[in-house]
Amino acid sequence: MKATGLVPAPSGPPLLQGWLARHQHPFSFYLHLVGIPMTLVAVPLLYRRRWGAAARLFGGGYALQFLGHLVEGNPPGEVLALRRRLSRR
Repeated sequence: MKATGLVPAPSGPPLLQGWLARHQHPFSFYLHLVGIPMTLVAVPLLYRRRWGAAARLFGGGYALQFLGHLVEGNPPGEVLALRRRLSRR
């Protein structure tokens, strides 16, 4: 899918280019812009022993990202990495 103006065109370092190319649907892109920070904010909460808040943020953030991949019609990066890893064996 081409960039729509709502989503940046794939450019920059190769890792970023690949990520942007796999997140071209605006709804998916913006779900990731919310979901990724949610999962990252969960990590320091674990150190503060705020287990419930960390679990909700982490689970909710991942749910948003997986929903984005359903909309996009492609598998999440973790699934792709796991498939690559398993195919090497």
